[in-house]
Amino acid sequence: MILTASSITDWVQRRRIVFFAPLLAIFMMAGQIAHGDTRLDEATQLVEELVAEVQGARQNGMLSAEEKEALFSRVITDYFDVDGITRFTAGRYWRAANETERQEYSELFVDVLISMASSQFEQLATLEFTPTATEARGKKLILVRGIIHDRSGQQPDAAIAWRVASVDNTPPRIIDIEIENISMLKTQQDENTAIIRRNGGKFSALIEQLRKQLNNLSS
Repeated sequence: MILTASSITDWVQRRRIVFFAPLLAIFMMAGQIAHGDTRLDEATQLVEELVAEVQGARQNGMLSAEEKEALFSRVITDYFDVDGITRFTAGRYWRAANETERQEYSELFVDVLISMASSQFEQLATLEFTPTATEARGKKLILVRGIIHDRSGQQPDAAIAWRVASVDNTPPRIIDIEIENISMLKTQQDENTAIIRRNGGKFSALIEQLRKQLNNLSS
């Protein structure tokens, strides 16, 4: 299904988890794709393992708040390039931030990701992911493409692409999720840099915004 611009925006806003909507598009895998290229196989396997881990946790029954947070903390650490994502979402202001600001932002960013993913766990449980193709983009990037289907019928099907970094001698890691060709990573970077610009270029304004968001989630 081809979505209109307005329906894409609505889908993204409803499913977002800070920078990439379905963090983690945590849905069921339907089918598998086999390749002769080791890099493609590893990237596809990474996504499959992520989905399988969360699916398995969901099938074990209701999770407590603590169990959800532990699950997503592990998922983020094991499957995503957290350091690279963190730096990118701060845009050019990352270089201007001092070491203390970088450390605080990094910690808050991950905490917000975990909290938001945990709070949306039940919504994500209605989603299914069907892989359609995996392709190389240059020597360091793999795209694992597929379709999101909402079994509840509340959202239309949408195309998704997991962007996986594949570098020699380094385990593959997810760096972005695209929904209908909209990059969640770039979207979050645009929002973050806009916050900083509105506050006179102060990186601390972004940190404060994240702190407020985390407090709201906790309460």
